[in-house]
Amino acid sequence: MDTAWKSCSACKKPIGFGAIYYLCSVSTCNRKRGTRTFCSIDCFDAHVPGANHRSAWAEENVAPKS
Repeated sequence: MDTAWKSCSACKKPIGFGAIYYLCSVSTCNRKRGTRTFCSIDCFDAHVPGANHRSAWAEENVAPKS
């Protein structure tokens, strides 16, 4: 069984099952085929300048348990 649910879109570290992760609030970053998930606020902050967002924030979520 895998220990990681997904990997961070910025630093590529694993995001474990049941862990807190962050999503970009901009709809174009949250499509079914390419959802941007981040392991920390720092990784989200690294994403924003390159994404050219006018107004974005990180939405906290919890990964599925299994």
